[in-house]
Amino acid sequence: MPGPHPGALFFVPMTLRTGVASDYYDFLNQLEAALCCEGHAWGLLYAGVGNGGLTGVDGGSGGYRGGAGSIAEAFTLTALDAQRFQVVGALAGDLGGATVGQPFEHERLRFRINAGSTAFTAGDRFTLNTSPPWTLVRRWGVRNPNFRTGNFTNLSALFDNAMDTWGTRAVADLPAIAGIEMIGSAAVRAITIGIGDSGARGAAAFQLQRSDDGATWSTVQAWSGVRWPSARARQTFLVTANSPAARFWRVVFSATNGAAPLDCNDLSFHTDVNADFELEDRAQWIVKAPGLVGRQSIFIGAELFEEPARAAYNLNWYGFRSHNPLLSLRTQVNNSGLRHLPLRSGPFAYWLAINGQRVVIVARIGTVYVSAYLGFATAYEPPSIHEYPLIIGGCGSAENGTPDATDANFRGFFDPGRYALTANYPDNVWRPHCNRYASGANDYGDTDTAGKVYPSAMSTGGDRAYLRDNLDGSSPLFPLILGSSSPRHPWGEFDGCAWTTGFSTASESRIEHDGATWLAFQNAFRISPDNYFALKMD
Repeated sequence: MPGPHPGALFFVPMTLRTGVASDYYDFLNQLEAALCCEGHAWGLLYAGVGNGGLTGVDGGSGGYRGGAGSIAEAFTLTALDAQRFQVVGALAGDLGGATVGQPFEHERLRFRINAGSTAFTAGDRFTLNTSPPWTLVRRWGVRNPNFRTGNFTNLSALFDNAMDTWGTRAVADLPAIAGIEMIGSAAVRAITIGIGDSGARGAAAFQLQRSDDGATWSTVQAWSGVRWPSARARQTFLVTANSPAARFWRVVFSATNGAAPLDCNDLSFHTDVNADFELEDRAQWIVKAPGLVGRQSIFIGAELFEEPARAAYNLNWYGFRSHNPLLSLRTQVNNSGLRHLPLRSGPFAYWLAINGQRVVIVARIGTVYVSAYLGFATAYEPPSIHEYPLIIGGCGSAENGTPDATDANFRGFFDPGRYALTANYPDNVWRPHCNRYASGANDYGDTDTAGKVYPSAMSTGGDRAYLRDNLDGSSPLFPLILGSSSPRHPWGEFDGCAWTTGFSTASESRIEHDGATWLAFQNAFRISPDNYFALKMD
């Protein structure tokens, strides 16, 4: 859709979800369910006499949602009297009546209308739109080495891609087993096996097996009479059986070529022999957003990163314009590069603001608030000029960042450090945006990066510190504007996000502005008044 003029406070209302995750992996599962299991409502407008509101079925602001059967569709909710509304979809037709104060639940739309101090009258009208659920494109790989299992001595050597290390198993103790547990199901179309220093100690017979639960296994294909032409050789074996996808895969080795022990220096599982990644690699997750009108393909993905010694449990985000199934997440053509969201292995609260073109994430890790903006924003130019206004913003660009960091580069996407945020420009070039950077223990304004986010980019020692609460005590809301000085280009604004002051405002405080509710959040660990932004709930 065409963007507003620079400076306009233009936002697309969205579905808001809140919850508590038991750890970062549970959060990914909850995020996937929120994005992909139901459609999303947006564009809520109201005209009428009554001053009630439309909320989620639980009464929460912004919680109205699509359903599992949502498509790109406009809905009109017209009051018949003070207690009843007629619900009509542009494509679905008449969906029946909604009663004030009661949940309305349909596969196309879910909401509740709440009464206000002034009763609704006949003809009062809500309008809103829905977009389809997002699509899960890929959910493959393993979380960490603990999900590569087996009974080999030196098991890790089977998965380290090194030619000079191998795992062993005494012939008397065969069968030897090695396998993987992935974060999602995939079909294995080939396996690669390597041997150690002797072909006689290489595997002569083995089976590929699959399992849905890791307990009950079935054989997909078996090989026997396998010979090895040289030491440290590797061979790829195609799977001709058409077996369904599974989360658990393993190879069971039952014989060597006559010598002992069994040596194996490589085991790889392939979903396609031409792919540049293997299924035992680090887990990767990709989704496709449909856009507000359901006709776009907006690709966003995350790699899972775990390093317990550093307490690093991250979702490392990427964005790209087209998806190639033969390329790993980080090698997709013209991708954004990595932007990390550091989470934790324990429980934390989160907020998700979702529509058909983007998701905004905020998570509370102890007293620190981490955030990410993933998807389209509101470009100032029309789609004919700026076709793919995608932003990938997190808290930094290091894959092993942690939420206890205190340097200047660890910031929210709305006031990025080096290099937490990148935006795709009309020339299809990704350009970083950076307001501040760290030099030792010091925090400086970044003068080397052309991309900035305003008004956050105003110096913390200057004008930004003077932006405070309004004369009536309310909190101001300013558009968060992206732009570049080289090339000189006003990019546009974040959708559903605004800069606000922390004067008289704490994280998770509500701000009422022009009939809508916003939530305020701080910039990572910072609580000075000039380090806040607001997320629109409704």
